[in-house]
Amino acid sequence: MNIRKITIYTFILGIFALVVGLSGCEKMMTMVPDDDMPAQEITIGIAVAQTGEYAEPYGLPMKRGLELAREEINMLTGGNITFVTEDAQSTVEGGKAAVQKLVDQGVPAIVGIGISSHLKEAFPIAQNAGVVAFSPISSAAGLSALGDYIFRAGLATDKLVPPGIMATQEKLGYKKVATIYDHTDTYSTSGHEEIQKALMANGVEILTMQTCEKGDTDFSQQLTEIMKMAPDALFISTLSQEMIGIIMQAHELGVSKALNIIALEVSDHEVQKAGAAAEGVITFTAWSSMVATPRNQAFIQSYQAKYGMEAEPWAAQAYATLHILANAIATAQSTDPAAIRDALTQTMDFPTVLGNFSFDSNGEAMYNPIVLMVKDGELQPFEAAAQQMVPKEIPIGLITSLTGIHTEAYGLPMQRGFELAREEINMHSGTNFTFITVDDKSTVEGAKAAVQQLVDQGVPAMVGFAISSMLKPSFPIAQANEVVGFSSVSSAAGLSTEIGDYIFRAALAVDKLIPPGVAATHQKLGYKKVAIIYDAKDEYSTSGKEEIEKALMANGVEILTVEAMGTGDTDVSTQLTKIKNLEPDALFISALSQEMTVILKQGRDPEVGIPDTVPFIVLDLTEKEIGDVGAAAEGAITFIAWFHESDTPGNQAFVQNYRMKYGIEPEPWAAQSYATFYILANAIAKAQSTDSADIRDALVQTMDFPTILGNFSFDPGGEAVHDPVVLTVKNGKLQLFE
Repeated sequence: MNIRKITIYTFILGIFALVVGLSGCEKMMTMVPDDDMPAQEITIGIAVAQTGEYAEPYGLPMKRGLELAREEINMLTGGNITFVTEDAQSTVEGGKAAVQKLVDQGVPAIVGIGISSHLKEAFPIAQNAGVVAFSPISSAAGLSALGDYIFRAGLATDKLVPPGIMATQEKLGYKKVATIYDHTDTYSTSGHEEIQKALMANGVEILTMQTCEKGDTDFSQQLTEIMKMAPDALFISTLSQEMIGIIMQAHELGVSKALNIIALEVSDHEVQKAGAAAEGVITFTAWSSMVATPRNQAFIQSYQAKYGMEAEPWAAQAYATLHILANAIATAQSTDPAAIRDALTQTMDFPTVLGNFSFDSNGEAMYNPIVLMVKDGELQPFEAAAQQMVPKEIPIGLITSLTGIHTEAYGLPMQRGFELAREEINMHSGTNFTFITVDDKSTVEGAKAAVQQLVDQGVPAMVGFAISSMLKPSFPIAQANEVVGFSSVSSAAGLSTEIGDYIFRAALAVDKLIPPGVAATHQKLGYKKVAIIYDAKDEYSTSGKEEIEKALMANGVEILTVEAMGTGDTDVSTQLTKIKNLEPDALFISALSQEMTVILKQGRDPEVGIPDTVPFIVLDLTEKEIGDVGAAAEGAITFIAWFHESDTPGNQAFVQNYRMKYGIEPEPWAAQSYATFYILANAIAKAQSTDSADIRDALVQTMDFPTILGNFSFDPGGEAVHDPVVLTVKNGKLQLFE
């Protein structure tokens, strides 16, 4: 009698019974040969990391899953699968040595090697020896194509990532993202490459791609750089240890509060190690305890009973791997490696705890991937968790100068302030504000086109606008279409009232900024005769000059001369020389950033020589202009709406968060924009509506709302009411004028 043949025949019938009974819990009868001969051993090589850094995250769960599957198959089929186990030692050399030992012992098949970097070096040894090599979890793209004896049960990254990105991008709507990956690891690099491809296919912009290395423990530099870019999501492609470190540091730095984190193949191990930092993390993976695949719940219960712990994905994939291999041996009616190989290639829709399982032509696994999300400290189906956590988008138009002369001084600081406020509000309120950002190109025509574009896109409100000369002709388009227009920086007098009831401003208009400033400086300095220089071609500068004149007259101060310049002028020495010769007690300057710096530099230039005893009193002087002109700004006095050292509610937290996110000190225009968005969000919350008229009515009712600018109200014309600040430059820094 051929004992081997009888054993395989028995094994086939048992496997058939096992497959048929996968969906039920009934006890199955084992079919054995009539002569009751003992089953011959079918020896399988096992090469998993039992020591080293990959033992607990990967190797030991794989071993547990394989052992549970072996026991069940032997019991239910009457077979006698045995294992010869070698420790892969969590290293490439250990993996190669383990495979070589198993080949030398003549096993027909080897199961194991979880790390793709190790598999890439070790499995060719099995391939060259004509021995089946079957990895339960390795998933760098394309490795099964190393040879026809190589198979994998883990979903390769090119099969795992695209469906995950499609599902999450559709739900979350991210448009710009960042990535971080371990460039020294095969799996991590492969995952990153597939993330890139899938994001590009979905029209998502990758702002930055940061790298780390195996063994790194400090990711703060990469995460800080990512935060500066203000992405909507961060993709992580690393192995377990580095993944945990990134997630935890992202939480510490506030990254996870500001954006969605999506990491490949997060398991309960990483969730538990990362703790609260893992909350909200999204993952693409091959198995979940909640999926109703054949016999999945029975596997989970058996695993819990045997090992006293929850089943890990790597245990589930290893468990499925041995069932797939056993089915191939039964189908082949042989333990010859070539016969097993051929049977594996024919595996089609085989029911497993991973789902109906097939191989593609290269020996790569094919079944449905899963998207999960950490909610309340547990991995849950993404759709259900996201439904509870991600509210409907509220699109707000953002108009600012991203190109042209006003970009650095005004446009980019405004954008940064708005973005920081949006992230914080979304995180703390459960809303989902998004920006539709349009570049006004630092021109009137660009501003008008930007407003019209946002009106056409149906936004209920738009924020932005620094330059009054650009706001004046463009916000009437928003007014005519009954869309809220809310400027964070423009401050020429009267524009909100003049244009209409849908127009609001957070900046102090010059008629509210200047009188208190003139009163304070006149009382302290006692000036009696002054000069003024201003940009006659700019709306804000002209308005500022007019309000300076009114305030000086009200305080009994003589104006010796009012000198004009034009936008873009680079030489005002003639005007300044005239002012010097009149010997004023002070010089008032009303101009935008570029022209302001020209006046400050030339005013203190030895050739002009206005003495230091004549203070320069400048509207809205910031650290940027001080940095641009250097010592020429020393002693200058300014009237402005915000000061970084103010103790207004939330101001110091804003300063710290801005530094952390952007790596620079916050500018007044960033602060005003930050406050603007909080004021708008508060109005939308009070209105309980995104209808423009409802938002307008709620804004009108804003009274003593606490902001980093102070308690904030609107006057009847939609102009800001809060306390201005008087500052002076001392030792190159702005300080309170006292």
